[in-house]
Amino acid sequence: MNEITLPTQEEARALTDRIKIAVEGTWQLIREAYTSRTWAVLGYDTWDAYCTAEFGNARLRLPREERQEVVSSLRDSGLSLRAIASATGLSPATVMRDARVSDETPREVTGLDGKTYAAPVADEVVDAELVDVPSRPEPPKVKRRPLPEAFTDAGRDLTRAAERLARLTEDDRFAKNRETTHHQVPELLGALEHTTRLVQAMNLPAANASKEARRWWATSLHKISDALTDVANSIEKEQ
Repeated sequence: MNEITLPTQEEARALTDRIKIAVEGTWQLIREAYTSRTWAVLGYDTWDAYCTAEFGNARLRLPREERQEVVSSLRDSGLSLRAIASATGLSPATVMRDARVSDETPREVTGLDGKTYAAPVADEVVDAELVDVPSRPEPPKVKRRPLPEAFTDAGRDLTRAAERLARLTEDDRFAKNRETTHHQVPELLGALEHTTRLVQAMNLPAANASKEARRWWATSLHKISDALTDVANSIEKEQ
């Protein structure tokens, strides 16, 4: 077995003092995270969810002889009873018991909605819970792209996808693998249906376009319609 080298009394005292400083710094950071609503900025709905997700089992467990002092310090900083329970890993009942000793004088607490309330006495469990009712921060408004820009990009994506599929029909392996493509018919027909609804929604008859453009639109639509009609008629003949 390895022998343990005991520290000198001076080293032991220095190490203990460092631990005290580290522990105190931890609670300072916890107070800052709560009062600045750091949890809301990171997208958590509640302080409880933030503590659980970010720290889990890493939350510092308090020795019994230090609990009341830490609870009192956090209460003085404005944390509510439930917020202290989440930060320390203690049960709400334990925090309430420890708070009884330090709640003899009125103080204010900061609720999870960022507002300040008169602190309830520890025995008023219902009121203490009401202080902690979270108020969800207003979700940031999503800045939408200009519709013409989004429409152009979506149209280009559709065209590229259709062109890729059409090129596959020119592959010398397509004839041998034609049967393996039939399972895609529902998706392809769905895409055609969406495209048809899109063309209808564009209200092309009322479009401000030249006669040549309008004639080309009509010719193309007739050509597509005739081709699809021929496929539909062939399917019905084979039934």
